[in-house]
Amino acid sequence: MTVGADLKVHAWYDAEQDVIRMRIDGQLSSVNPDAESKRGNPHLFMKLGLALKAAGKGYPEIVDQ
Repeated sequence: MTVGADLKVHAWYDAEQDVIRMRIDGQLSSVNPDAESKRGNPHLFMKLGLALKAAGKGYPEIVDQ
């Protein structure tokens, strides 16, 4: 039995708000680096930022630090 699923995720960095926005199977969401924020998840933010950088897309400055 497979417990995971392959999901189509479209992600982009919104530099104005320092947030990574995502469309996951048609649903919009976002993540930011502030652990105290409702949508904050520094680890996920960094992982997605690295993926955006590797894809040659805009990415958060924190990735280069």
